[in-house]
Amino acid sequence: MRAAMILLAAASLCACTQEETGAGGQAAAASLTTVSFDGADYKTNPEKLAHGARLARVLGCLGCHGDNLQGTNVTKDDPGFGDMNAPNLTLLVPLYSDAELDRAIRAGVPRDGREFWFMPSEAYQFLSDSDMSALIAYLRTYRAEGKQMPPLRVGEGLRKQVAEGSFANAEGMLRRYRDDPPPDLGEQHRMGRHLSRVVCAECHNSALQGFEDFTPDLDIAGAYSHAELEALLTTGKGKAKPDLGLMTLSAGRFAKLTARERKAIIDYVKARAERPH
Repeated sequence: MRAAMILLAAASLCACTQEETGAGGQAAAASLTTVSFDGADYKTNPEKLAHGARLARVLGCLGCHGDNLQGTNVTKDDPGFGDMNAPNLTLLVPLYSDAELDRAIRAGVPRDGREFWFMPSEAYQFLSDSDMSALIAYLRTYRAEGKQMPPLRVGEGLRKQVAEGSFANAEGMLRRYRDDPPPDLGEQHRMGRHLSRVVCAECHNSALQGFEDFTPDLDIAGAYSHAELEALLTTGKGKAKPDLGLMTLSAGRFAKLTARERKAIIDYVKARAERPH
């Protein structure tokens, strides 16, 4: 189901197929932006780890892999979609160098080059170098524990979406999100546009145009006041309904954004909604 696919993409960090499908040829990841989240100007190691810990929440890393990063079956309640087993990162991270982790996270290429699925590299490709470094440092604070999750089991729901072209592997999603970005509304909205690409586009598509029969075009922000959007981001409650499904689930992530970050996002999506069409 579309909801299950997006939930996984939004919360995953390193979920990938565990079947060999050939070597990838993508170059090592390099930041596509100089814009960072608040706190990326850390000066000490504790500050760096604290920044990485916040990003792990904001980016949804702990949503699929669990608070202990030992993995979960994200689609256990949707067996028709398959078993999307987010792996135990405490066992995987020590096997990777920092450069290899960066390449897996931002370029969607694991160290053995196999085909990657459900890793939201399409959004993470826009993370700055300083944000990426802090996230990797935080992931390395976890001690290797537990067992590795079983291989992914692909269900008919996923096969159908791939056949229809609504979903693709990491390489295809990366290209789509680079080629079809949200509109550039000027320097005053630079941070908001960047943050929207990282934390909103996962569910609302590359240019924030939404996914058919799942998420709305974020032009809907024009119907909300700034205060209503702030409440939506921090509580998940909409104007008409108290439970907006995935948005309500995601509010725990967005509540970890700083007030400045939320304001930048809100200002951008409202400006986007009000732009000439």
